[in-house]
Amino acid sequence: MKLKQVLEIEKVLGKTIPIDMAEKWVYYSNNREIDMDIMEIDIIHAIRIIRKYYGERIDEQPDVNVEPLWLD
Repeated sequence: MKLKQVLEIEKVLGKTIPIDMAEKWVYYSNNREIDMDIMEIDIIHAIRIIRKYYGERIDEQPDVNVEPLWLD
């Protein structure tokens, strides 16, 4: 599922989409060697990009009672 599809689902669910989500941003894909519109990127790939540039891997296992944030 592409990021633009996620935003469309959010709209259908009644969520307010910030105005800056309509702006065009590009991401340079090292694998494809092209600039890509961020909204055309698959959600899994977007998560990997965030992890690559901003995340920090934690090798500890989370507490069993902790629910993932994306299940809100």
